[in-house]
Amino acid sequence: MSRSEYIHTLAERYAKADSPAMHKILECAMTDEEARFILDLPAAAADLAAKYGMDEPAIEAKMLGLAQRGLLVSSRKGLRFPGDPATLHDSILSSVPELIPPGMDRLWMELYDGEGWGIEIGTVLASLPTPVLRTIPIQNSVTPGTALLPHENIVEVIQAHKDLISIRNCCCRVAAKKCNHPNQVCMQFATRAEYDLFRGSGRKVSADEAIAIAVQAGNSGLVPTVSNLSKLEELDFICFCCGCCCLVINPGLRVDGLQKILAPSRFVSTVNVDLCNACGECAARCAVNAIEVKGDAGGAVVDRDKCLGCGACVLACPIDGGMAMELVRPPEFIPEIGFGPSSILMQM
Repeated sequence: MSRSEYIHTLAERYAKADSPAMHKILECAMTDEEARFILDLPAAAADLAAKYGMDEPAIEAKMLGLAQRGLLVSSRKGLRFPGDPATLHDSILSSVPELIPPGMDRLWMELYDGEGWGIEIGTVLASLPTPVLRTIPIQNSVTPGTALLPHENIVEVIQAHKDLISIRNCCCRVAAKKCNHPNQVCMQFATRAEYDLFRGSGRKVSADEAIAIAVQAGNSGLVPTVSNLSKLEELDFICFCCGCCCLVINPGLRVDGLQKILAPSRFVSTVNVDLCNACGECAARCAVNAIEVKGDAGGAVVDRDKCLGCGACVLACPIDGGMAMELVRPPEFIPEIGFGPSSILMQM
């Protein structure tokens, strides 16, 4: 095969053989020889060593190098090329900055905006049987004394995975660069963290440091999201998302289908009309435009159908008691078995 044929074959795996942007992404990400090698994966190191005339340690070092750049991910059958464009996007752009090829961020945005990948993501995710992700309340946004379930409590989720936690860059904000929210906040647990540490894209942190990072992310207005299921041990990541860059929230907003993609928490934000001075801080903080400020007379109004129940607006309100989180959904609102990113990846 020629270089273009190797790249074309990889693009075909994503049903994007005719996508100029995807071809440019792949060409920017790898050499001709690497594209050929990737097409042979997954495979045993011994088999690859025999095919390429290399010893097994050299093969393993080669695969590690590709994994460090986000070109290989872990699967049940061994290291392999990411199975879909979103995973490739996440893997490449969550790598350490010096391993991300110059201009790679612009190429992904060319695919996302210029070729309609953002609409495609939103359409596909909105067609799934249940929302893939679920919102959990930001720390300190819920009234003290309100009992949170373990799987909707950031501190309890972190403590349940305290043995292995990694923090890495948010791949979405690395690509889109549309806001000033913190990047080093993406939290991985268990096998996800193990793989982050294997390829060097994340750093290991303690539970206390993870909790402090979660506070920082929440105070900045980022929305905490997890897989949409209630099994605490299966919540193997916490993302902190914004509306302008996130590859879940932003596509959902673009196709007007966010409620089918990202489930709200069991809470909804409420406004104390007697205290609200219509300052607009809450609306400015809302990632999904669920709050409208109607002036001094009307004050802030929350669209309960759009509200994610994250609590960002509650923390942003400068008036003590001006906003609060109201519990409006029962425990069974959160499904025991979900169809989120973790369960999708396990099928690969």
